[in-house]
Amino acid sequence: MMKKSVWALLAACALWLCLVPAALADSLGLYFGAKQVTYRPESGVTLTVKAMRAAESDLIFRIGDQRGNTYTATLPKGRNEIQIAIADSLPQDGSTTFYTLLDGDGYVRRSPGSCAAVPRGAASYTFAEDVYQTYVGREFTCKLRVENPGSLPEGTRVSLRDQQGREVYAFPHQAGRQAYSITFEADDSWYPGKWLSVWVGSRDTADDSALMAVGVTGVKAIWGVNRADNRIAFTMDCGSHNRYVPRILDILDQYHVKITFFVTGKFAAANPDLVREMSARGHEIGNHSWNHPNFDDLSKAEIYAELTRTSDLLESITGRPVTLFRPPYGHLSGQARSIVNALGMQAIRWTHESMDARSEASAANSLKYSTRDMKGGSIILTHTSAGCTVSVLDQILQFYQDNGFEVVPVSQLLLEGSTAIDESGIQYSVETQYIVQ
Repeated sequence: MMKKSVWALLAACALWLCLVPAALADSLGLYFGAKQVTYRPESGVTLTVKAMRAAESDLIFRIGDQRGNTYTATLPKGRNEIQIAIADSLPQDGSTTFYTLLDGDGYVRRSPGSCAAVPRGAASYTFAEDVYQTYVGREFTCKLRVENPGSLPEGTRVSLRDQQGREVYAFPHQAGRQAYSITFEADDSWYPGKWLSVWVGSRDTADDSALMAVGVTGVKAIWGVNRADNRIAFTMDCGSHNRYVPRILDILDQYHVKITFFVTGKFAAANPDLVREMSARGHEIGNHSWNHPNFDDLSKAEIYAELTRTSDLLESITGRPVTLFRPPYGHLSGQARSIVNALGMQAIRWTHESMDARSEASAANSLKYSTRDMKGGSIILTHTSAGCTVSVLDQILQFYQDNGFEVVPVSQLLLEGSTAIDESGIQYSVETQYIVQ
């Protein structure tokens, strides 16, 4: 499933960013309409496949199951959803069939990329929650629900496995029991998190999966970077109107500067061509939530939905994985940061705020606060909707050039190798002496 392979994908992100072909920028994100469906054997299975946006032309895609069968379907031009009826090759023993979207041209898989088809009346294990959260050194409990437990033989082996397929817990099925509670201690090997899946008997694919997000108490988001050179990162949060974006992109091109845009899902949904253009011009696209809520007011499930919904859309538009997240209003609790990290993203804040989203916003303040006390490793916060910043953007970039600062996207500012984050949110290398500036 897509969830199982996410860590392997993220491990290759740095290389993939260099090798992704331009054609992927137009790839369409496809996903199943549900992680699980029930069916009657005599009527077959109906799968729903959805797209992140309407297809611009007829799109041929493939679905496979764990028994080696492959099915080809076409998403017609102008449609963003299709139903596929499958009546053949269904098992007669009442076991579950798992369908997976296979790789192909013109589309990319989004979550959920797999769907379990469970015969009506068969036993099915599912997690009580999609997301569990704790910290290293603490215990947490995940709960499993069982549907139709009487249809599964007593003593059938049920296990939980991580995304590498390693078994982390196993127990015998008890006929008639409808719920299980399993407690783990999150040691260092669980940080920043795991996807756990349910395996029943000899099934080779999980019925369900859940994210176990594990944090480290005291670890902060990155505010800046301790560097010996003059690299800085200029960032623009993008969540409001699109009025100034074309002008911003032209000014950045004029100064040969690449930056990081932190984009909300709502903006991307309304302006996919602009987001695609940002990426095509070499700028980095980060996640800024779907609709810019205060994360302190959200539940774990709501945080997860804000993050995954936005990343899925941004990846479907740009063809590139999203590895950076900026919290709305800068609010990010340890619980939320654990989920951000477990989804393969780093939380990014800022050392310099232009004040262009506050009551004191002005062109003079944008220029002053975006250039004052600048040093290597600084991260500057501005907004694409702020006309005051756009009006002096060329002066800001000229200042950086005149004073020897190299503007790079945030991912190129962050340090590689063994790093840590101090109490002020400054990332530093633990392999070299901390640089005092």
